[in-house]
Amino acid sequence: MERGMGMEWFIILLIWLVAPFAELAAIIVLSVANSRYKKRIWELTRETYKADTETQDKGPADIKIQHERPADIEIQHERPADAEVRHERPADAVTQHEKSTAWYGPGQAIVVPEDFEKGETACQVPEIPHKQTALVRAQKIDGGFFQGTAALVIGVIFVVLAGLIFATTAWHVLPSVCKVIMVLGGSGLFFGASRAAEKYFKIERTGQAFYILGSVFLFLTILAAGYFGLLGPEFILKGENRYRVLLAGSIATEIALFSKIRRFHNKVYTRACLWGMTVSMCFLMGALKLKWPDCMNGMMYYSFLLIGGNEVYRRKSGLQGSMNDPADRFIDEFMGEFGLFAVLQFWIISGMMAYKAVAGGIGFIIGILFLGIWEVTFWDTLAFGLMAAGTALVALRRRSPEMKMLHSLSMMIFFQYAGFCIPVDFTYQVFFGAVMTAVWFLAERRFEHPLSNQAGGCVFSAVLAIDMAVLLLDMLFSRDSLGNQLAASAVVILLAAVMAEWGRRYPVLRGSVAAVLFALTLTGWEVFNRTLGMDVGYDVVVWGYVLIVSIWDMVKKDRFCIPILAIGTAAQAVARLENQETLSFFLLLSVYLLVKSSGREGTARERFIRGSCLYSLAGVYLLAEGTTANGVLRMVWTAAVYGLEYASVILHDRSKIRDRFWNCTGMTVFLMMMGAFYSDPSLALWNMILCMAVFAGAYVMLYRSGCSWLHLAAAAAVLPLPMIAAARYGLNENQVYGATAALLILSGILFRRFRPVMVRREGESGGWDVDWFHILVIFVLIPMAWEAGRGWQCAYILLTALYVLQFAVLEHWKRAAFTLAAALAAAAFWRQPFIRWPEMLSLEIQLIPAAGFIWSLGRIWGDRKEITNLQTVLYCLCLGAMASDALSTGAVWDTLILEAVNLAVFLLAHMRKCMRWIRISGIIVILVALYMTKDFWLSLSWWVYLLAAGLGLIVFAAVNEMKKR
Repeated sequence: MERGMGMEWFIILLIWLVAPFAELAAIIVLSVANSRYKKRIWELTRETYKADTETQDKGPADIKIQHERPADIEIQHERPADAEVRHERPADAVTQHEKSTAWYGPGQAIVVPEDFEKGETACQVPEIPHKQTALVRAQKIDGGFFQGTAALVIGVIFVVLAGLIFATTAWHVLPSVCKVIMVLGGSGLFFGASRAAEKYFKIERTGQAFYILGSVFLFLTILAAGYFGLLGPEFILKGENRYRVLLAGSIATEIALFSKIRRFHNKVYTRACLWGMTVSMCFLMGALKLKWPDCMNGMMYYSFLLIGGNEVYRRKSGLQGSMNDPADRFIDEFMGEFGLFAVLQFWIISGMMAYKAVAGGIGFIIGILFLGIWEVTFWDTLAFGLMAAGTALVALRRRSPEMKMLHSLSMMIFFQYAGFCIPVDFTYQVFFGAVMTAVWFLAERRFEHPLSNQAGGCVFSAVLAIDMAVLLLDMLFSRDSLGNQLAASAVVILLAAVMAEWGRRYPVLRGSVAAVLFALTLTGWEVFNRTLGMDVGYDVVVWGYVLIVSIWDMVKKDRFCIPILAIGTAAQAVARLENQETLSFFLLLSVYLLVKSSGREGTARERFIRGSCLYSLAGVYLLAEGTTANGVLRMVWTAAVYGLEYASVILHDRSKIRDRFWNCTGMTVFLMMMGAFYSDPSLALWNMILCMAVFAGAYVMLYRSGCSWLHLAAAAAVLPLPMIAAARYGLNENQVYGATAALLILSGILFRRFRPVMVRREGESGGWDVDWFHILVIFVLIPMAWEAGRGWQCAYILLTALYVLQFAVLEHWKRAAFTLAAALAAAAFWRQPFIRWPEMLSLEIQLIPAAGFIWSLGRIWGDRKEITNLQTVLYCLCLGAMASDALSTGAVWDTLILEAVNLAVFLLAHMRKCMRWIRISGIIVILVALYMTKDFWLSLSWWVYLLAAGLGLIVFAAVNEMKKR
């Protein structure tokens, strides 16, 4: 039984060892047959070419050359020894393109001339009786490649199948040593087959395949030995020891593969060898029992060695020049693949290191700030340093913006980790990282490093700003540490230096230096109060900072103007919102701008002076706010300062009278004063007097400047004062109306003495100077006249008449103004309560101003027909009123007055020969006389009336007949 079993194992082993050689023999036979077929096709093609060439040399009358496409050729293999080539020829005519196409024969090409068909007759190829032939386009067929590859694949499949069958049938009964020996034997068998295929049979690809199989079986041999425990307890495929077995197997495989790399120097084989090195390194990391972060560090060291070695070779080969020796060419080709592999390997590991850096940042935030357990080792820093160095090497070779950006990122990561690697307190770790970052950035810019670019500079600046913020926060939490305060101050200065470097290239960024240095106020305040024990307010520190930077800016000439103004304004606004009493930032800024305006000309000087004015007004108002609660009084101080500044500007340059800035500023000051007065009912009466005084000055200034809309607003602001005074201070009617009338009359006389109410501005087309106050005052006169008693009504109607007369200087409004003034004067006479007329003369006296008004119409408007008719109507109305009064009362005095008036009119009309009034006055006289003697006429008998009527008709008839003759 045991003997039979041993014989069975011997037969199985023999078959397993002999099978590859049998397969190799089959492959060789197929290759020989393929070569025979190829040689036969070659000979047939050459014979066909010779036959066609002889036919063309004979020059028959008509020769037709017909071509066939490569697809029309059918090759049938009936027997290995006898092959028939069948040709199918198309009947289509030959085209010009086909004539100029190259037809490939065995080793040469036939070109049909372009003028082949230029003859009158066409040529036809004579038929060959013994065999059909045609000109055949020979294809470039690498038959050995396709057939050899197919045989190689089939052979490999057979070997794998044999191995599977053996493993499933008898493998499990073999002892461990035999199993390892068999796997090792398979490796040696494949190495031997590779050697035989290359040396004796000259089939390189088959030999390469066998060699790769041998190398793989070599790796499997070591795995099998480790699996069965033949290499000792340290090399078994269990636990962490499995990486040692894998490392040993990969090293053996790499040694085997690299030993033939000169022989098999195609790209795929070379890349497999190189990436096998990376696999071996991974197994080495596992064998050393490294954790994931340490494993990444080791792979980074390995990647940098690859990049560095490639860079050294590249520079060395660049110095030596081109190499023509075959061995040197092989080295160049290998190093080309090695360089590509090194760069790709480096970027893969660098990406993983970047992920590690991000994870480390998160761990830093969580561990340092909350748990206090995060730690950065020297090996981490070294790995990031090598990553930065490798990135620099690659970036120097390809200086694209992207590569420069990656270089800056890697350097930034390295500097931060290098700082955290130093065994000091957390604050100083951040400080050292910030110092390295700032120094590197400044050195790059100062020495014009080839990898320096704008994006990288932004990265360094942003990280440095983050470091500064971290140190400031740490300083606030550890207030008693002078070291923390000094470290934070140093980083602030470094960031300011970085921003100053940016400002050299981009002047708009100069101001950021002052904004960065503002953080020194935090550290300075902490030093004064916490460390030195001095009770100094933060506002004092900020005020001192603004003063120092202002002096610096004055020396450096226009560097930090905007940041100074922004910081000072913000500080004053914050203090104002918190109701804190601080030093006046606004006055400091005002002095700063005023000093900067000296030595400047034109627009720049004007801009600084205006800014100084605004800040001074705001500063004075805030100072006054701290001394009094009276808003009007605060604005009086502000208006006084504005007046002084405006006067100084006008004395220096008279053209500034019409400057919009100064006019708008003065208007704003006045409106704020009026707003303060209206909003505080508790103010005394003298505050209104101050408001009126400021109004007088502001109004005259705005009127002279020609800013019509501004002094329109100023005039509208004071119109409610009479009503406000009456309601707020309890003044009686005589006080309010008398004071208002006096002010209006006085101001009207003064203004009309020098300027009309409206006048065209000299030197400007369409420009007018308008006295808006004395125009808008009508909105005060009318309501006050409506609400007043009869005495003040009469006075305010007369005042309104005077108001209207100021428009009489305007040519277009002159007649209307006089007419309306005359009407208002008549109305004032009717409303006067001072003289009481006799009852019997009251109507007649009241009609006197009406008659005067009617008479004035003719004097004002002239003897125009419309005016004359209007006067007639109005006079008739007055006479009708007197007649109605006389008839209604029946008083003799009224009748006598009416008759006297009409008689006077009748006589004047006769003197002026005015027939209209002769008729009107005569008719009225007769009618009134008849009416007054009505008793006599009613006492007569009725026949008297009949007699009078008849006599009248007879007279009328006689007169009519005389006219007809």
